Amino acid sequence: MLLALAAAALAIAVYGGALGHDFVTWDDPAYVQENLPVQQHRYGELMRRIVCLNYHPLTMLSLALDAGPPLSPRRFLATNVALHGLNTLLVFGLAWLLSRRRAWVAFLAALLFGLHPLHVESVAWISERKDVLYAAFFLAAAIAYLRYLDSRAWPWLAATFGLFSLSCLSKGMAVTFPGVMVLLDLWKARPLGERRAVLEKLPFLAVSLVVGWIAVDVQAGGNLHGLLLRTDPRAHALAAAAPFTLLQRLGFASYGYAAYLVRFFVPVGLSAFYAYPEPAAANQLQYQLAPLFVLGTLVLAAWDLRRSRLLFFGLGWFLVNVVLVLQVLPVGAAMMADRYTYVSYVGPGIALALGIARVADRHRAGRALWGAGFLFVALLAPLTGAQVRTWRDTDALWSNVLRRQDGPPLAYVARGTWRGRHARLGEARQDLERALALGYTGADAYLGLGIVLGSQGRADSALAMFGRALASDPGGGMIYFNRALTWLQIGRPDSALADLDRAEPLLGAQAAQVHAPRGYALLQLGAPARAIADFDQAIAANGADVASLFYRGTSRLRLGDRPGAAADFRAALALDPGHAGARAALRSLEAGPR
Repeated sequence: MLLALAAAALAIAVYGGALGHDFVTWDDPAYVQENLPVQQHRYGELMRRIVCLNYHPLTMLSLALDAGPPLSPRRFLATNVALHGLNTLLVFGLAWLLSRRRAWVAFLAALLFGLHPLHVESVAWISERKDVLYAAFFLAAAIAYLRYLDSRAWPWLAATFGLFSLSCLSKGMAVTFPGVMVLLDLWKARPLGERRAVLEKLPFLAVSLVVGWIAVDVQAGGNLHGLLLRTDPRAHALAAAAPFTLLQRLGFASYGYAAYLVRFFVPVGLSAFYAYPEPAAANQLQYQLAPLFVLGTLVLAAWDLRRSRLLFFGLGWFLVNVVLVLQVLPVGAAMMADRYTYVSYVGPGIALALGIARVADRHRAGRALWGAGFLFVALLAPLTGAQVRTWRDTDALWSNVLRRQDGPPLAYVARGTWRGRHARLGEARQDLERALALGYTGADAYLGLGIVLGSQGRADSALAMFGRALASDPGGGMIYFNRALTWLQIGRPDSALADLDRAEPLLGAQAAQVHAPRGYALLQLGAPARAIADFDQAIAANGADVASLFYRGTSRLRLGDRPGAAADFRAALALDPGHAGARAALRSLEAGPR
């Protein structure tokens, strides 16, 4: 037990470096920062809501539990790290049972899992809560099933089913669990054709099929015939990143399989984003030879089934848990992702620890072999710490991607957009223009560049960029919203009002931010009563802010409501005592006739 706790403590210590990190703009806004149901703890709604093309209600509920005022990334990251520590304990328990209660085997397997740098993405990225949460239920289900195989007591099978179901509700990847059950049957030398062995898996297969059906429908842009709630009805993920042939996609999938296995032992060159090659490079030798590597490992695993079963178990666990994300059918724009190793590396880690133990039991050099195993773990820890630091904020994350690869345009867009929001306008413009020069045509690059140009006072150029963004994405609510702000900047409230009215139904959960600028536009157009209605809604939705209070006071003054105007000006001054406009307006009111 002390070794298990030591492994978990070491994992928490190494990954604890993430606790001071910021949110990143990659999915964190959709999951937390701009997700009002999460922030307002609307648990019933979260049970139905689709987020970033995923239906994982338990993940969303867990994020809501961490969302307390003030909204801080530390609470979310602390939960991720704690779950990773728990998962390290669970890997220890699983390895302990598989090795017939050999503590040092379990300790090494747990360390290989808990300290591996490819798991950083799953732990240090708030949006990957789904990984650490589903893994906890998944590993607990595997332990419960092993206990069932040893005792044949039905409560253990019921516990396995319950934990598996919770895992599926945390992330759809848990549908691979029936394959893990078969692997554990084979490890225990249980006949697969045994009637009971077949029947007991049918409920698991049924749940996997249902969850898989939901995932395919959601990824294709559906909402399960209205049963679920979509945040972006226009989004879908099942689309090819480039016009690759089936053979080329099989080459990429095989390359990903090989790269994951190689990086288990040599975890270098890690990145948050692995871009597909350019079409002209799709037939390079590594992609053509990769299927042979896959075939070779499968033959080796099959050969080992009637021998040690170590290779069969390690490679089988890996394949079962990675096969669905090898991108034979492309989902998204990345060819690989480190997070896909979080559960799939459990099998190779346990197999390696067991292999060392078996060799050590038969040879005098066993202690040296154990030493080599723990030395390998010791070398992993600093690599993991360094990888954790690459996730400290959006700029560090995408700068690391750009150091590792030859400039994927998406990385320039993400970093440039973040730099623009943090007033690093020159760098932001350089990044966004670089993305466009590389052939990127997404609306987000034009939108980001338009915002930067507007902030630099180049309104005409900004409007041109927003126009190009709308040509790429005519339904982009944020494009209309930001163009409206530019219209206001140059004194065109009529055009701003039209864009804000277009933006509101397209912004979904962010629609409330339309009210304040629309109130200002209406005030400029001589409609103070309508302006007050918008300022009221802005304050109700977002809380009182100086600008909304000041302009609502101005609107009330134009309608002759002097007490209401004075109250707003005083409230504005309470928030910003140096606000010259509110102070002058209040002084004028107090000096004038009552």
